[in-house]
Amino acid sequence: MNAIDRLIAVALAELGYLEKKSNADLDSKTGNAGSKNYTKYNRDMKAWAGSAGLSDQWCQNFVDWVFVTAFGLETAKKLIYTFTNYTPTGSNAFKKRDRYIKRGKGTPKRGDVIYFYSSAKGRIGHVGIVTKVSSSKVYTIEGNTDGSSALVTNGGMVREKSYSLTSTYVDGYGSVDYSQIENEGYDTPTAPVAVTYKLGDRLLKNYTEGPDVKELQQALIGLGYSCGSYGADGEFGDCTEMAVRAFQAANRCEVDGEYGPETHAALEKALAAKDVPEAEAAAAKYVQIAKGKKCYVRKGPGTEYKEIGVAHSLDKLKYQGQTYENGWHLIEWKGENACVSGKYGKLVE
Repeated sequence: MNAIDRLIAVALAELGYLEKKSNADLDSKTGNAGSKNYTKYNRDMKAWAGSAGLSDQWCQNFVDWVFVTAFGLETAKKLIYTFTNYTPTGSNAFKKRDRYIKRGKGTPKRGDVIYFYSSAKGRIGHVGIVTKVSSSKVYTIEGNTDGSSALVTNGGMVREKSYSLTSTYVDGYGSVDYSQIENEGYDTPTAPVAVTYKLGDRLLKNYTEGPDVKELQQALIGLGYSCGSYGADGEFGDCTEMAVRAFQAANRCEVDGEYGPETHAALEKALAAKDVPEAEAAAAKYVQIAKGKKCYVRKGPGTEYKEIGVAHSLDKLKYQGQTYENGWHLIEWKGENACVSGKYGKLVE
């Protein structure tokens, strides 16, 4: 299978995919169908290249996804020059390298990227992949379109379409230089290895997903901050943002709900200070509330558990010999087991 065949095989496999009404069932072709622009193409390009938003209009993200899935990040970028969620940026990348064919000024070829002019947007506003060129027509696969013969820039599905070579819908073509990889040879399409980020490698904020988000959530939970009922699921949602904001406020960081360098440094410091030697835990008899602080006593180790009382500055609570992975201590409260956060209570003899 040559490179162009491989690219088109990946695109063909996506025919019939429907965008979703929420950020769920993204890998299903037809499940959770809706009109909110959520797709696996947005999710993956966001994770792989940081070039997409989860609810973008997604025609460009679809094209980028097909190239990356066919060839991997490095080779795909050689071929289309940039990853972006904005069609004018995609077309300009070809123009800057003198590889853009205006409609009527040259002949497109199979495997090129076709760009469409949207009169409603007043700019290039849609994009697809050329699958075939005849004497009079160009045939395409496009994301975020529909089955009509007109130009549709936000139609919600992956479809095959065709246009006259003289159609005013067509602005031009990004001429892909496959000679760069012509000797590499390809078999069947396989998904690329996704970029893996470690905590601190990139800015994390609402809608970010990945293993670094999960690492952040695990750290926050370990420090006593709840990330919601789903826990450390690798998705930076509203509950994780609230946990980040609470951590930032408690550690004198800018409270913006985004996990950047300042918050990362504060988290590393907090984690280093949290570790309690086993010998110290074994010797502890009490949990003493920090001077000038007070905290809720809860039925379990986390803010999701019911409040059953309030412990005050310098109170000593009988330690029951267990500190949970999230830093909460098991104590005795009015003859029953209960918990307080390790943010406020220190083990003492």
